[in-house]
Amino acid sequence: MKQNDINQCFGNLMKSTSSPTLILNKSGKILNCNEAAIKLFDLNSSFKGYITMDEPSNIKWAKFVKELQSELRSEEIFNIRKNNNDLEMMSFKCFYDPNTEEIVAQLSTINNDRAIELYVSKEQERSQSFSAYDHLPYAVIVSDASGIILGLNKYAEMYLKIEKSQLLHKAHQHIFDSFTMKNGQITTYLSKLMGEKHANIHVVDETQVSRTCYYEISSVFDEYNNIIVTVINDETEKKQLQHKVEHQEALNVVGQMAASIAHEIRNPLTSLKGFTELLKLNADEESRMYLSVIDSELQRMEQILSELLVLSKPTSMKIELIELDQIVKQVIEFMLPDALMKKIMIQYIPTATEVYIGGNENRLKQVFMNLIKNAMEAMHNGGTITVEMNVIDCTIVELMIKDEGSGMDSKTIQNLFQPFYTTKSSGTGLGLAFVKKVIEEHEGIIGVQSEVQKGTCFHMQFPVYTFNQLDSLDVSAKDSAYLVT
Repeated sequence: MKQNDINQCFGNLMKSTSSPTLILNKSGKILNCNEAAIKLFDLNSSFKGYITMDEPSNIKWAKFVKELQSELRSEEIFNIRKNNNDLEMMSFKCFYDPNTEEIVAQLSTINNDRAIELYVSKEQERSQSFSAYDHLPYAVIVSDASGIILGLNKYAEMYLKIEKSQLLHKAHQHIFDSFTMKNGQITTYLSKLMGEKHANIHVVDETQVSRTCYYEISSVFDEYNNIIVTVINDETEKKQLQHKVEHQEALNVVGQMAASIAHEIRNPLTSLKGFTELLKLNADEESRMYLSVIDSELQRMEQILSELLVLSKPTSMKIELIELDQIVKQVIEFMLPDALMKKIMIQYIPTATEVYIGGNENRLKQVFMNLIKNAMEAMHNGGTITVEMNVIDCTIVELMIKDEGSGMDSKTIQNLFQPFYTTKSSGTGLGLAFVKKVIEEHEGIIGVQSEVQKGTCFHMQFPVYTFNQLDSLDVSAKDSAYLVT
């Protein structure tokens, strides 16, 4: 539209129209108005204040003015507050004069058919523009240049665990409300976004019961459309793979150490045990007591060495078809006397049906004894250890060992299965690394949930074997000659 046409349009509207008409500046201040507008808003002819709107309309006004400056003519719906403080929805048909930077706005209430039609079309346009993002396989959030959230797709709702209506028209920073972050992370991110027009940030979601999730949030300022586009990528699998690689590298280091340790310690250890037994033959009662302590410590050294060797090198073990329920009962029966002395009960909740897995009985018993022993050591004031078995979809058996002990923080959980990591003053940090390797040798997985001062739950899953699988399983022997992956 030419400038002369705009000026003529301004004059005609103010002189001839019976519709409420205002002349405004870009901030919404009323510079002039006709009789219909004075009557609508119950103003006096000298009023020079601002039109007042609700918060969503104020946000919309800033964007509308930018659009008007570009197009010179546009229409929009706003919630306007009248003198009696009531809100009324009105249609603004506006023209913009770039020379004076003034806006002529012709108003009509929402009851006007044209206003209703415009309102519906605007809402449909917005809905369609954001619903297109629902077809993308990742989370997308769109904010305006001032950082007010305009829309988000279904994946964003899922990752942020919030409904769209609860996030719309809020500040961009609310994207991070459900994530665990370091101090200053958001400030650094926002500063970079404002300065360089793009930024990314790595966040952690620790609110899920089953696992910790890791996300990368990337934002770009689109200067052409004057919006901020934010994408959330799920990096959980990548992080898990990274942890597995780090775990494998740690095991490789253990392997190199263990080969040397085994050679250097095994022979003198055997000699020391032999001489200890000889000394017992001619020792008095007091000396026998000291020799027993030496013998006990030598056995402990031998156990540590055996755990190192299991962790560090490929092993062969006999694989049999095992009824898991029987092994669990045998371990509980063995551990129960020690537990009762510590005022601890062991409760077992079995499945209703027999469950068979392919595995090595002795190796699995070591795993379950280790986990129950750890549970007992965490329960300084007694309590109950619950061992529960469940079958999932007839293909997976899950075994849970839950205590009522002191629990663990998130840092301890992250490092729990790393060799040599321990919170015990006398621990070697090899027990749970051994547990993890044995379970993975049995094609199983292990996870842990814990809360400080409330307790810990280790949950293991193994594939279920049926008698139809006996032909594919050599129950006499099966090599497990591979390292943990």
